[in-house]
Amino acid sequence: RYFHFAPSWWHRMEVLGNHVVELVVPWFLLLPATTMITTTPQHLFRYCRIVGGSIQIMFQGVLILSGNLSYLNWLTAIPALFCLDDEFLK
Repeated sequence: RYFHFAPSWWHRMEVLGNHVVELVVPWFLLLPATTMITTTPQHLFRYCRIVGGSIQIMFQGVLILSGNLSYLNWLTAIPALFCLDDEFLK
């Protein structure tokens, strides 16, 4: 309920962030997983997957805290966890 009373500039920024997270970031999650991360493109793919997964998890966390479609947000956040590899989680 508190998010509803935020200033209008805040709501505009929320819409922009929402569009980026829902239209751009999911493409990061679809990059191929590789075991060799020594070459530049594969290292870049891993970095983009980690960034994309982290952004998705944080975004879904905010939505869960706001109480907006909470069950669906948990279902969306769980697959994003698979973007975080063992090396990142150490």
